[in-house]
Amino acid sequence: MNITVSDDNKLNVPNHTTVGYIEGDGIGPEITASMIKVVNSAVELAYSGEKSIEWHKIIIGREAYERYGRYIPDISLEEIKKIRVIMKSTLNFLPDRSNINVLLRQKLGLYANVRVIRYLPGISVMIKNFERLYITVIRDSVNNEITFNYSSEKTRDLINFMSENYDINISQDSALMIISQSRFRAKKMAKLAAEYYNYNRKNRITIVYSRINPEFPEWCREEILKLNPSPDVEIMELTEFIGQIIDHPENFDMVLLDNYSNRIILSFLVNSVNIEYGGSFGDGIAFFEAIQGSAPQDAGYDVADPISFIMSGSMMLKYLGWEKSSEIIENAVHQTFIENKLPKDLADREHIEPVKCSEFADEIIKRMKM
Repeated sequence: MNITVSDDNKLNVPNHTTVGYIEGDGIGPEITASMIKVVNSAVELAYSGEKSIEWHKIIIGREAYERYGRYIPDISLEEIKKIRVIMKSTLNFLPDRSNINVLLRQKLGLYANVRVIRYLPGISVMIKNFERLYITVIRDSVNNEITFNYSSEKTRDLINFMSENYDINISQDSALMIISQSRFRAKKMAKLAAEYYNYNRKNRITIVYSRINPEFPEWCREEILKLNPSPDVEIMELTEFIGQIIDHPENFDMVLLDNYSNRIILSFLVNSVNIEYGGSFGDGIAFFEAIQGSAPQDAGYDVADPISFIMSGSMMLKYLGWEKSSEIIENAVHQTFIENKLPKDLADREHIEPVKCSEFADEIIKRMKM
């Protein structure tokens, strides 16, 4: 049965519910199989048949092009809107190098992107303190950057326009970048942050802003407090936040970023820890995603790392309100990492024999049952 959404935007989740999945390109089918195996096992262990997931395949990407002549067919978009909760695996860039993930977000009105970045035992970290890092980042899901190359005629026109109309003098040999921040989209992100705070039992929301965008914190705080008057909300400027999170990462639980801060913070955190998962959200639609490339060179060799998609599956279960099954996955993953049963790209220390993609799922399931 399909999930429905009430007038007050709350999910109605049947005990035997349909979840869509986009198998994707490259390593996508392999990590999808691992994710589904782990999620199904956790649900069965938690609820002994009282709850279950019926998986519905949605075709996007190369397979869609081969069947329908389009990478994002209308029939697939309609299925997504009907099913509402989707697990999306890796997708190739389109032939013109445009990002199919961004196009999907735009077509479906997915306005907020949620990333969970955390340390798990046994992985290498650049900053020792980040062994205490477990943070949820909420940001705009669409790229808000417009770049003007220095050799472009449009760039020269823009430089001349700003000089003539605003008395802003920029050297003619400059490149430019515009980063926009929509008040409407900021408020939509803040609304999601308030909802996420509630169903994930978070302790604090930190709103991080840059000095070039001083209105952002009040836009967000106003919306959060409107929906939930009780959250602990703090506001922090970008440079202060960077210093604080390096020294005391455990003090941060959930962070809402403006578009400028997002460019700096997310890549810094991910490159420091290397474990991230999450999804993109709109009104009544939630995508839970494999945060990694499609790696076509690894496809078919059973060497892919499914941890991001498996953890996104756990996040999906929590979103459905099936917290017991989500906790089973998280506890088993934690134990699997403690025992150094790691995929190839994470087994970077001596004397650790990497496990295959399919074996990694089995190792997690084995520890669920202990």
